Amino acid sequence: MPARGMTHRQLGRFVLGLSALLLTVFPLIRPFFPLDPRAPAETLAVASPAIASTPWVVSHLLCTLAFVLLLYGMLSLYATLVSTPAESHALWALVLSVAGIALILPMLGVETYMLPILGQLYLAGQSGVAPAIGMIYLGPALFVFLVGLLLLAIGAITFGVAIWQSAVLPRWAGVLFALGLALWFPPFPRTVRIIDGLVIGFGGVWLAVRLTHKTKHCPTSL
Repeated sequence: MPARGMTHRQLGRFVLGLSALLLTVFPLIRPFFPLDPRAPAETLAVASPAIASTPWVVSHLLCTLAFVLLLYGMLSLYATLVSTPAESHALWALVLSVAGIALILPMLGVETYMLPILGQLYLAGQSGVAPAIGMIYLGPALFVFLVGLLLLAIGAITFGVAIWQSAVLPRWAGVLFALGLALWFPPFPRTVRIIDGLVIGFGGVWLAVRLTHKTKHCPTSL
């Protein structure tokens, strides 16, 4: 039984760290372009080469994988904070974070699979597909995505508070990870997105390194 438990902890640590690293890599390889859904034809004319490219698809596949792994990573964080004074905060953090990730993933799916098709059709001369950009980014999908981002931000901040209160994990690692996730917002400029990704990566890997059996019994105030 002890060996089995250690395996679960090691897997949780690995998944959290990998998720953070993938979120760091995402803005480094993702193509950027101006997006104005109120002018879909102009937007698609500029965006088509980017959204039809391999870097766009690969970066969004990695981002999708990062959020899927983050679901398990958040569960590992919660398991580490159980039986600490911050357990109630950790539970709310888990619930909000999981709900947020679940609502973010559908839009990632659209950007990973649907946008490249639109880009390819436009490059092939099918300019009539341009209105689809407005339908995507001015429709219900955008509202769901924004709600997901808000829930993830609140959940991440709540995790940061729980980590700070519990003192069983590095406090500033929790602050960095929470801040990075709370500021994960696609409309931000590329430079901001890259810096945010680095903050997520640094904080997430720092937490992952300390997600061991020892840290559950040895409080730290780092």
